[in-house]
Amino acid sequence: MESFEGSLHDRSGTFNFVHSATTSGSDRSAEFFHVVPGSGTGGLAGISGTGGLAVDADGTHRVWFDYEVDAADAGV
Repeated sequence: MESFEGSLHDRSGTFNFVHSATTSGSDRSAEFFHVVPGSGTGGLAGISGTGGLAVDADGTHRVWFDYEVDAADAGV
């Protein structure tokens, strides 16, 4: 499990996400990436969704999120 603190588009806050994958060193399969329900705070309260991890050729890791924020929970 990991924690995110920062901004997604115009919303700032924190949330937790869990992820795993199987790898043989040169590939990745069975990837699982999920926002932990109820873990959002601030402008990210009410966040839900999934995401993923991309690894560039130079070894840079990039995380992406496909998410929604329940506006009622975020105070919007």
